[in-house]
Amino acid sequence: MNKRFFIHKITVYHTEDEKSYEAIHFNEVYFRHNKKTNLVDKGLEKGSTGSITIPTTEKLNISTDDYIVEGSIEDEFSLSVLQEKYQVFKVISVDDNRKGNLQHYKIGVSE
Repeated sequence: MNKRFFIHKITVYHTEDEKSYEAIHFNEVYFRHNKKTNLVDKGLEKGSTGSITIPTTEKLNISTDDYIVEGSIEDEFSLSVLQEKYQVFKVISVDDNRKGNLQHYKIGVSE
């Protein structure tokens, strides 16, 4: 993989029990997201989605119970506080693509 595309940093708030979250920082990832707003009958609704590519040969412990913030964030996990300060994404899919020459994880996220 070409390193020039992996210029983003993310913080993954990972949980095993949905009660406590640990922050895991990743440097040199590719994060593509689309900010969207949809007009619905009750007003405007956010609909941002994205995908994150993490080049690695190591097994990562990321699940659909986790949250991701762009950047290296040191804040403790509190969803409402993080949403006031940052754009917070929920992990909706995790693809383990550690096969062949282009080993990576692909994470699907939604706001």
